[in-house]
Amino acid sequence: MIFAQLTDIHLKAGGRFAYKYSDTLSFLRAAVAHLNAFRPQLDFVVISGDLVDLGTRDEYELFRQEIAPLEMPFYVIPGNHDDRDVMRAAFSDHDYVSPDGPLQFSIEREGLRIIGLDTSVPGHPEGHFDVDRQVWLRGELEAHHDQPTLVFMHHPPVRTGILHMDAMMLMRADEDFWPVVSGQPQILQIACGHVHRAIEVFKNGIPVSICPASGHQVTLDLEPDGEATFMLEPPAVRIFRWRDGELVNHLSFTDNYGPRHPFFDKYGKPID
Repeated sequence: MIFAQLTDIHLKAGGRFAYKYSDTLSFLRAAVAHLNAFRPQLDFVVISGDLVDLGTRDEYELFRQEIAPLEMPFYVIPGNHDDRDVMRAAFSDHDYVSPDGPLQFSIEREGLRIIGLDTSVPGHPEGHFDVDRQVWLRGELEAHHDQPTLVFMHHPPVRTGILHMDAMMLMRADEDFWPVVSGQPQILQIACGHVHRAIEVFKNGIPVSICPASGHQVTLDLEPDGEATFMLEPPAVRIFRWRDGELVNHLSFTDNYGPRHPFFDKYGKPID
């Protein structure tokens, strides 16, 4: 099974640029084309938050229009730029979307449990994981304790060193989140968005990955007083491969870098 993570689209109504310079509409179209062209064909896509920029109905209508060409099923969870209730209405035709409460899901695909968590809090940029969500996740992990599990969430439960983003991470992660997932050997990976960069962390025995955005990327600035800025570095998605009990992920850049070039000629000799 092969599937993808797409995140942090920040689509704006009318296709307006985000933050003046980021053509998020064109970036989304490139990402959809890239996912459709991937071979073997992807089984599904998880979109891990910040689908739109302001959480308005017009933005979600545009998002649904632009994601419609995607040739495989997709699942969504909200980020801090999403409006949970408006998003719920926009995806009411998705059978995993609950009629109330957090927008999260737990599904099984080819022996792999896929959990999508809602870490958003209306009106706040940071994430939280309250008691109700703790109870729900603990119940899912207990109910499927023998099933290999991949957890998707928008806000990372770890610090990255990019301080203006760490101020908007999952708050109280050590108190509210990690006690639920630590000591759960079935969790193969936690896959996040939010930071607009490719980042890998290993905490409490669990790999944590952060996926680059489909458009603009947060600047890699580890200065203690670093300014909140972004750059138009190459956008990317994560491609996951689940086979024989092993979960592997790759970064796949959505820009066009030209055709493939062979290492060897038709006689099997290295091309000089």
